[in-house]
Amino acid sequence: MKNFQYKKSYRIIYWGCCFDSLLELKYAISISDEYEFMHARIPVYYDLKTKRPTDYIRDCTRRYTPDFLIRHKITGEAFWVEIKPKNFDGYEQLSLRKIVAENFIAWKNFDWKFKVVFGDEIVLNKKQQELFEELCRLKSKSAYKVHFQKLNNQFDRSAPSLFVPSQATVQFVMFGRCKILSTSGGS
Repeated sequence: MKNFQYKKSYRIIYWGCCFDSLLELKYAISISDEYEFMHARIPVYYDLKTKRPTDYIRDCTRRYTPDFLIRHKITGEAFWVEIKPKNFDGYEQLSLRKIVAENFIAWKNFDWKFKVVFGDEIVLNKKQQELFEELCRLKSKSAYKVHFQKLNNQFDRSAPSLFVPSQATVQFVMFGRCKILSTSGGS
């Protein structure tokens, strides 16, 4: 199996998320008006031979974490999304991820659908494009924050992560239930 060769990627922080690439950030901006989302929060452990999810981690177990779980704010339709550059299309690794994700969704009986979104399919309106360009200019400052968070985590395991969505958002995106208003004032 031939592996895809990625170009240099920039990690960037926005909306309390740490995006692994500018392409992921661009996608998040493009869906933000219509969808609630969680970024890279749900890992799937699966058996490499059967491609079935498992609760037991063994030598033959692998992990896959899709990039986004999104749910439409009005219709409630949910998608587990993998973001890839257009050049990734046709690689065997993508079909493996699709099988693993769909097996996990069926196993857990979730109402999600798995889909792959390629970079050339992400369209921004004028306002979103301006925001994206501004964030691209700030990417070096954001990379510094990511580095600082990693360094801090090495020494202080009790510190909460900076990248945790609110309980109400997690509940809605995962299960489609109405958002629960927090009375504590926190997330």
